[in-house]
Amino acid sequence: MDLVIKSNRRQFFLILIFCFTLVMTFTGFGVAGTANAAVSPLITSYKPQAVNADVNASYTDANGSTVSATIHHPGIAMTLADLDNMRDHVRAGDEPWNTAFEAFAADWQSRPNPRILYEVGNDLFVNIRGPWAFTDANGKYWSDPSDYVGTRANTDALTAFKQAVMWYITGDETYRISAMYIVRSYSGIQSVAPHTNFRFATMTYLLAAAAEILRYSDTPTAGLKWTETDTQNFSHMMELCSVTYNAHSFFMNQHQFTVMGTMARAIFTNNLEMYAESVEATTVNAEGDDGGRNGSIKHEMRWMTKNERTGAPLDPSDYHVQLMEMGRDVGHSYANIAGLSTLVQTIYAQGTKVDPAAGTISTAANAVNPFHFLNDRLLEGTTYALKYHLGYDVMWTPAVANQSYSGQIFDQINPDQRGRIDAFYSVLYNYYKYIEGQDMTQEKYKYLAYAYETRMPEVAGKDYPLAMLLYTPDAAETDGYDLLLQGPCIRRINVRRCIGHNGRRRHSGFRCKQLCS
Repeated sequence: MDLVIKSNRRQFFLILIFCFTLVMTFTGFGVAGTANAAVSPLITSYKPQAVNADVNASYTDANGSTVSATIHHPGIAMTLADLDNMRDHVRAGDEPWNTAFEAFAADWQSRPNPRILYEVGNDLFVNIRGPWAFTDANGKYWSDPSDYVGTRANTDALTAFKQAVMWYITGDETYRISAMYIVRSYSGIQSVAPHTNFRFATMTYLLAAAAEILRYSDTPTAGLKWTETDTQNFSHMMELCSVTYNAHSFFMNQHQFTVMGTMARAIFTNNLEMYAESVEATTVNAEGDDGGRNGSIKHEMRWMTKNERTGAPLDPSDYHVQLMEMGRDVGHSYANIAGLSTLVQTIYAQGTKVDPAAGTISTAANAVNPFHFLNDRLLEGTTYALKYHLGYDVMWTPAVANQSYSGQIFDQINPDQRGRIDAFYSVLYNYYKYIEGQDMTQEKYKYLAYAYETRMPEVAGKDYPLAMLLYTPDAAETDGYDLLLQGPCIRRINVRRCIGHNGRRRHSGFRCKQLCS
């Protein structure tokens, strides 16, 4: 016991010293300096500038009516305003962007001359085969050619996006060289065998997000400029790869990857009808299962009114939202938060509103932005997961997990790795705190705030364009250093039984975190 007390005291004093050091550094007390940190040495004198290239698009719907809307470019993941805001604050050394940039730039995929997995001369990367094993002409055995290429393409695509972001901030063509090389390499795909592999959908989204930055920004070196040939090759590649996925039938978090690919392809090629399909597939996905494997906001963040194993109705006082894939495991449940946040951010970047119930694109008076679909359902499902992992009791009701295969029911949350919190909250946090100006200490928002603020600066590990750097709006400058100081200085307590803000005992045996009251 004595050793534990000493250890806890040592941790406490280390945290105090760390926080004091941050305060001294950020405020300038005790040292010569200004409120802003030094500008990163990665910044060059060249300042990239993208241009607005909006397109008015239209199509004829099933009723014979003409549907028209504007498709915004750049507009996959980040808008022109997002890009300029991020770039200008980093180049000025403003916080919290400066610290967020340091974390982003330290990621291996953001560094100059990153490792690229594309294999020049390997026909598997040019003519995409399915998952069927074969032995090539050189006698090499490939157990799953599609997975071999798909996982590498997925990783390279995220690298291309991060390199494009680094280019836009720093003006260093080293980053643009890597991004253009990756995009042009995969644009060389010549054929794709029909099969299923959601990795090519993820690749499509991330490459398209990079391509939007590269296409609409200029650069001094002629060979690094985006050309019409680039547009044609890239569009053709996306079309070829679309035979590996669809936007309606994949399982839960994998569904979101396929919608990401569909949505990016639609925006890049100005296909409004396809974009409308992908928006509805994000919110409801009426063509998919009515529940079950459906990975839309409505069905993944499911409103439970009955026991789906027995059919017994719940008491109305017990109706609740639950994040479905928590019945599978923790990692894939967080992937739903990340995937749906990415899709909602892209829809929001396009300025699209949806019907509050049907989730289809709408310009009606009651239309809502995607964050507010089904009364902030994405936030509610995210909060459900965070409360559980912070040690709170949550209600789980047995639910159908896969209507395509009868009998698959998630009877309970998989408790393995309870307490793990992955960092995928930059989109939700910045929207509610800074764009809407919500009080993040309120019950509705405080779990999100805690998860994000104690893990700043966020840089998503894989698959998603999520990072504190990308989506922090101007309004965050009023918090500046105070925002960054919240994370390491929030009080943490270690007790066998932790008491929550409402006086209820939290889950026994967990490291509990004291939230704002």
